[in-house]
Amino acid sequence: MSDVFRKEYRPITESQKSWIISFKDQAETLHITFESCLDALTESDKRMMALAKTNLEQAVMWAVKAIT
Repeated sequence: MSDVFRKEYRPITESQKSWIISFKDQAETLHITFESCLDALTESDKRMMALAKTNLEQAVMWAVKAIT
């Protein structure tokens, strides 16, 4: 049976740690850019931006999960 929920952590390499940090740093920059334009958006546009931020968070989560 596979460990679908990863109850056991596996060690990761320094290279893998670097990739994770890179993903998160780049996503943070994009998230900040998203936030910077909120004042110029309508309420419905803000909803779309919220979805963009949620999907960015999800993308990072899946990228990290793929590595770990």
